[in-house]
Amino acid sequence: MHRSAMVRMSWFVDNYIKGKGRVRVLDVGSCDVNGSMRPLFEGTEAEYVGLDIEAGANVDIVMKEPYDWSNIPDESFDFVISANAFEHIEFPWLTIKEIYRKLKPEGIACIHAPLSVGEHKHPTDCYRYYPDGFRALGKWAGFQVLNVTAGGVPSMSAPKDWNGWNDTMMILLKSDTPANPEDYPILKYERREGVIIVDSDSVLISCWRTLRYTMPKLHSLIRKFLH
Repeated sequence: MHRSAMVRMSWFVDNYIKGKGRVRVLDVGSCDVNGSMRPLFEGTEAEYVGLDIEAGANVDIVMKEPYDWSNIPDESFDFVISANAFEHIEFPWLTIKEIYRKLKPEGIACIHAPLSVGEHKHPTDCYRYYPDGFRALGKWAGFQVLNVTAGGVPSMSAPKDWNGWNDTMMILLKSDTPANPEDYPILKYERREGVIIVDSDSVLISCWRTLRYTMPKLHSLIRKFLH
């Protein structure tokens, strides 16, 4: 679990879950490979439940099948979170439908996946998500989309911990009543890193933003060449 994913999900927990009392939270793709979200809920009253396709560290429930969660009662969670799992899911439109089913009415989901990073199979690596792609998934499932950002930050002066894989994060509401997104905390700004990935080994050939400020003459020459 890379640092920027933890920072963004920590922001969501602080702004949406802490102080809500004894709520239930389902973490989709929870297996602890190189970290998990469970520590974010220490010291809260929230009941954290980890869900994954097979047994392992930090997994409380194993799905009956990847797209069949019938061993979990419908409308049984107040929140659903998922970080760095959706890029590995072959049929994410089926997964997000299951997330919708398991959320209670007025429940909220937060889904997070990278926009730019090299191939990292576990066991598959299928997608990178732009905001429009995530928004389409949310609408397909019947959610109201409260916020979608790529490289989203609470302010442009946010610490460097927020930088990383240009993480795309989406916040969704399950409700029949039209919501005003301004009534909910959102990441108002985007701070994307201009990284170009050219192969599966994550060879980084350009960091446009850094180049602009550290080597402005070279930056200007490249702009002229590209145009």
